Amino acid sequence: MSFSETDLSNIKKISSIINARVSSEKSAGELGKQAYLGAINGEEFGKGQFDDWLVNRFSKRLIWLSKEDYLRALTQALWLAPVFAGTDYGSSRQRDMAQVWTDTARGFLGEIALGTFLKEKYAVEIKSDQRRGNVSDFLPSDITKIKVQGKDWAPSKLNLSIKSTKLNGRWLDAPGAQLEHSDAFLLVKIGVLRHHFLAFLKSVSFLKDKLFPSATSLGVLDSKQADELWNEVPSFDPIPAYVAGFIVKKELTLPIDRIDVSLKGRLDTRKRLVVSHGVGLFSMSTLRAHDAVRSLDPEERYRIEIEPIIDSLTGQHFLAHSGGLKYGASDWRKLVDALCGIDGK
Repeated sequence: MSFSETDLSNIKKISSIINARVSSEKSAGELGKQAYLGAINGEEFGKGQFDDWLVNRFSKRLIWLSKEDYLRALTQALWLAPVFAGTDYGSSRQRDMAQVWTDTARGFLGEIALGTFLKEKYAVEIKSDQRRGNVSDFLPSDITKIKVQGKDWAPSKLNLSIKSTKLNGRWLDAPGAQLEHSDAFLLVKIGVLRHHFLAFLKSVSFLKDKLFPSATSLGVLDSKQADELWNEVPSFDPIPAYVAGFIVKKELTLPIDRIDVSLKGRLDTRKRLVVSHGVGLFSMSTLRAHDAVRSLDPEERYRIEIEPIIDSLTGQHFLAHSGGLKYGASDWRKLVDALCGIDGK
């Protein structure tokens, strides 16, 4: 994507907020760009509305995750990663276990960020299920217990599914089967950069105390090279987490509540239907039955892709673009009350 002067100015505004906590200007700039792309591609603000989004949505929903939070997420992910599927999203390519581990950790960072957000804003604490098992065992809710200040822990009264994506992501995505089991879905965007895992290994002295001495004893690294590598590895910075919003199932018109779809490609053999935004249960059957899709491809000749995450849709996903999520203070109050079993009427 090419950026206009307005885009660059907006990215700089986000980056300046992030740079207050992130030591590297380069990292802050990259995170600012990611946050901007996620928001603009997710239609979180319209023309002339950026400053309002920055002040009243992004800044008020921004949580910072520490090295200890990352350690918690990695530990929880290591406990579950071996039983998770090791395929790339939307493809059959196998990922190695280390990638499954760090990708799974991002999901736990989302839960930790939500817990911090609720505690800071609403004096509410949450606990999630940390049992080992198949993914299907965790369909009903990511939150098992909730604690209001001054009261004991109690079961959550709402099945809330917490989903995480990268900071530049636009989609809340849940397996299609989860729609039946969850009452609401929440999205957290995590600003984990490529160097964060390596920086974490540096911060806990794994590189200096374990890896480098072993490499030196094998003769593949000398002390000068070890010092050089140590200085080149970035230090660990806090991780920004943007609690983008949530959506309540009973308020939707299903299977597809809304959709933006277009026909792209010049040559007939390369044409495809592209879903850029939407909310609902997306599958071949639900999409083919939708009037917007049927008008573009009445003969069902073209493949369907979800931009930019699925090249060719085959399965079933509950999806919501981030601009379609609720985020206002009154909406959050209603969600928290529902989690606690408080009648908001």
